[in-house]
Amino acid sequence: MNTSRDVFLTIGKGTYTLSDEEIDRVKALIDEACGEIVKGAKQEDMLMLTCLRLAYSLDSVNEKLKKTLAYIDSEI
Repeated sequence: MNTSRDVFLTIGKGTYTLSDEEIDRVKALIDEACGEIVKGAKQEDMLMLTCLRLAYSLDSVNEKLKKTLAYIDSEI
C-alpha cells in the first residue's frame, strides 16, 4: 500500500507542498525539459536552459492553438 507523504519544494523564497501525483508530474516535466542539457553544467546554467526550453515549449503550443482556432473559425 502506498503511503502519503508531504514533500516540500522550495523555489526561490516560495515553498510548495506536493502530492505524490504532483511529484511524478514535476519529475516528468524536469526530465523532459532538461534531459538533453550537457552534463556538468553549472546549476544556474541548467536552470536558465530549462526555463528557456519550457518557454519555447509553451510558445510552440500557443502558436499551434492559434492556428487550430483560426482553422476552426474559418470552418464555421
